[in-house]
Amino acid sequence: MATVNQFVTLGVGEDVFALPIESVREILEMRRIARLPHAPNCVLGMIDVRGESVPVLDLRLRLGLEPVPETAATRIVILNAEQDGSELSVGLLAERVFEVAELDDGRLDPPPAVGGAKASACVSGVGRRRDAFVMVFDVPRLLRLDDLPSLATKAA
Repeated sequence: MATVNQFVTLGVGEDVFALPIESVREILEMRRIARLPHAPNCVLGMIDVRGESVPVLDLRLRLGLEPVPETAATRIVILNAEQDGSELSVGLLAERVFEVAELDDGRLDPPPAVGGAKASACVSGVGRRRDAFVMVFDVPRLLRLDDLPSLATKAA
C-alpha cells in the first residue's frame, strides 16, 4: 500500500494516531470554543482562526470514546480537507500532539479486517513507530458527518 512520507502523530489515551502532514494546516493551543446548538455530539462548536470560522470536532468523541478534561497538552489541529468537492477547514481537538514523523519502515498495512467495517472506518492503514502501532487516519472519512459541510467554511 502506497503511503505518505510524513505524519503528524497524536496521542489518544495510550494509543498513537497519525494524520498525513499535507492535511494539517496548523496546530493551535487550546482556546475558547463557541458552542453550536443541535450540532452532532462530536462537534464541539466553532473557533475563530484569523477571521475564519472553523468547526471543531472532539477526536475522542468522534472515535466513540469518553471525553477527557483539557490539559496543558490539549491542542486543536486545523485540517484542510475535501468533502463533497469542497475544500473545508476543520479543527480536531486532540489530547496531545507529539511530532512530525516518518513511519519506521515507510509503509502502511491495511486496517485489520476484524470488527467489521465500522471498526476501521476512519483508518487508512496501520504503521509502526518506535515499535508501537500507529493508526493513520483517512481524513475525509474521519470528518464524514452529515452536518459537517453546512458547518465548515471553505479553506483559504
